Amino acid sequence: MLASLRSIVRPKPVFRVAFAALSSSAPSAPDTDMQALGQAILQGESGTSSLLSAQPGLAFMQPHRLSYNSVLKQRSRPLTRARVGPSRREAQYLDPFYRLGVDPLKQAMNPAMLIPFVSEMGKVYGRNVTGLTKKNQRKVGKAIRRAKMMGILPILSKRNIFQPSRPN
Repeated sequence: MLASLRSIVRPKPVFRVAFAALSSSAPSAPDTDMQALGQAILQGESGTSSLLSAQPGLAFMQPHRLSYNSVLKQRSRPLTRARVGPSRREAQYLDPFYRLGVDPLKQAMNPAMLIPFVSEMGKVYGRNVTGLTKKNQRKVGKAIRRAKMMGILPILSKRNIFQPSRPN
């Protein structure tokens, strides 16, 4: 009784029967559906999908799906790298320090050169905003930190030192 329940729950793989029916020259009492399926596969008709969908539990597996590499889970790589700043060539074109040959660390005493790279809250803008090369971005950050420690730039805010303050 248990064997009969198993046969009901788990259908027999029909594709083996289909391949056996195709390989044998004189099948013994084949089903008409199986014979039509075999002829459709051999002839390569476009209507094979309707025949396959008509057979419940019928599944054909492509041979390359049985290989070890297809079974392994492939890690999906990101299509593009994260946008952290301009490319090297683009940064060299946009970077004023690179184009003028000026070292940003030597400009730590010059707040006019460093203020455009500081936000309203006193934080250093990233490369995606400044457009500097990697090397000069690090040097500008270091120069800004030095200027803050010397008291040339305010630590927590950005004030415009070039506009005269209005008397109250």
